[in-house]
Amino acid sequence: MTAFIVVCVAMLLAALLWMVLPLLRAPQEKGTATESTELASYRTERRFSGLAVALLVPVLAVVMYAGLSNWDWKAVQIESAQAANMEQAVAGLEAKLKENPDNLEGWIMLGRSYTAMSRYPRAADAYQQAYDLSKGQNVEAVTGLGEALALTDEASLAGRAGKLFDAALAIAPNDPKALWYGGVAALRSGDLRLGRDRLQLLMAQNPPPEIRGVLARQIQDLNEQIAAAGGEAPPSQASAPSAAPAAGARAIQVSVSLSPQLRQQLTGAVPLFILARDPSAGGPPLAVQRHSSDSLPLNVTLSESDAMIPTRSIATVPKVVVVARLSRGGSPQQQSGDLYGEAEYEFGKSSGPLTIVIDRVVP
Repeated sequence: MTAFIVVCVAMLLAALLWMVLPLLRAPQEKGTATESTELASYRTERRFSGLAVALLVPVLAVVMYAGLSNWDWKAVQIESAQAANMEQAVAGLEAKLKENPDNLEGWIMLGRSYTAMSRYPRAADAYQQAYDLSKGQNVEAVTGLGEALALTDEASLAGRAGKLFDAALAIAPNDPKALWYGGVAALRSGDLRLGRDRLQLLMAQNPPPEIRGVLARQIQDLNEQIAAAGGEAPPSQASAPSAAPAAGARAIQVSVSLSPQLRQQLTGAVPLFILARDPSAGGPPLAVQRHSSDSLPLNVTLSESDAMIPTRSIATVPKVVVVARLSRGGSPQQQSGDLYGEAEYEFGKSSGPLTIVIDRVVP
């Protein structure tokens, strides 16, 4: 926001210099007294005009911007105040924990705060303290640490973060956060049945409608994959309707095609992953869909219902990078040799379908 104001002021000053300086430049002196009098009068008029322009243009610019802009200045002030209050509260909590480092609930609260502020490495440090104090027996400390590690580096779901969620489920088999992340971790390791079963357990807890839509879509997709691999999907879940974007929900229309040069490199059908990422932060994708190279070219709609994590969707960021990737190994993780294309989409500014051509190869 500060950068925006600085740029606006610089542009306004440049415009004023362009308009005012010619008015202040004095014409050459004439010879006669009459001509000198006229010249003095002319100079006065030009200086008055320059002063009027210098005063009126900034006022006019501010009035026009205030009347025509849709920028919510009040919301920005509220957000800034909330951020300042959060910083102050976190600083106070850190000071208390320095005096009393054995405060388990304090470390958990600090971990929650840092997660809410998207400071995931700091959140992991706080939850690690709580994990150590509880000797790994406090479920919120275990799942909080696993979540912070996963949001810092999604690859950790196949490592320590995944093991933490398994440990949490051994203590509390119905913990919602452990079921969700444990399901995602199982899917990343290739265990489709375990991942689906965990998501079904989470669905049975009657989550909010928006989360239920995400789960329904994920479970339906998993049942289709299990059936395609030769397994049997439960009839009640195999027929579950796909989740459509809710009214007013954010969605991106994406048109995906494959360049003719790379099409020649494909010898058969491979999985096609279309995903949206936050360009300013790491962590799991904000939205994911799985298709097949056989369906190219195709048009899809990425929406909030395609989120991997219900609390992290395309509705939580101002801008995303959408990637379309053909996975030669069938893995959701990017690997050398995969074919991909990407494009940026900014909510409120971008319009129309986002066109992506898969024309690059992962080194």
